[in-house]
Amino acid sequence: ALMIAALTCAPPASADLPGIAALTGSWHAHASGLTIDSAGSGRLTYADIAACPTACSGHDDYADAPQATVDFTLTSVSGDTFTGSVEAASNPSNYTVGEPVTITLVTGIGEPFTGPPASVSGNNGVALQVSVGAMRDWNFCNDTTHNYCGG
Repeated sequence: ALMIAALTCAPPASADLPGIAALTGSWHAHASGLTIDSAGSGRLTYADIAACPTACSGHDDYADAPQATVDFTLTSVSGDTFTGSVEAASNPSNYTVGEPVTITLVTGIGEPFTGPPASVSGNNGVALQVSVGAMRDWNFCNDTTHNYCGG
């Protein structure tokens, strides 16, 4: 009997990204959130000011604006910088599928931006610097850097 084997080539899985563990979890910025899982998939949520109804005008637009989402996948890493692209966006007038995503891990953040918890001291706070499409260098924080990224 003749056996034929098929070999397929697939791009490397996001789970193979060295250092992805440092990015996994929940992050926050002013009126925004970011979650990244161990496979390199993430979701950005933000206050969609462009979609804010006229009732928002004149007061806290961020609190009143509807939430929008951007789903992305990180596919490569160089040093502390991870790159990928947008997979889906709830408001395509803000972000579109295929736009680049760049996330840089920022380490060494110290007082007055760190903690609590008590385990965070000195300069061991971390943050993510996120760029999606035209949005550049948006800081997202975790529980090590409460005071660095706003509410």
